[in-house]
Amino acid sequence: MARLIIVLKPRGPATGDELIPMLMPALQRLEAEFDHQAPSHLSGSMRVSPQGMVVQLFADVQPQADGPELDVVLMSSETMTKGAPQTLEALSALIALLPEHASDLNLIFRSDRDGPVPRQRPLPLATQS
Repeated sequence: MARLIIVLKPRGPATGDELIPMLMPALQRLEAEFDHQAPSHLSGSMRVSPQGMVVQLFADVQPQADGPELDVVLMSSETMTKGAPQTLEALSALIALLPEHASDLNLIFRSDRDGPVPRQRPLPLATQS
């Protein structure tokens, strides 16, 4: 199963509730169909031409110390061992639309080039004296 991730960060101050609406114009250009949309979560799918393979789409707002981020995941039945070319094509199409149709969002991570999402080390709990 193919699973590709991008992480988007707003260019300026923004609340978590503003991130999914910032992404919507790009998703609409890809003719994505939405199953569920909430202020901090979006799920749906889109079809990749020419075979019409379905790629699932999930977007989740993640709170971070320096402001919210938007994790966007594309999943399909393609195998990663063969490079998941159609899923990668869908990811590339979404990324290509960001500058013009989601210009308020910066691409800060993409799993196809940067590897798996880095895990942050847990911070030690503050001790009370």
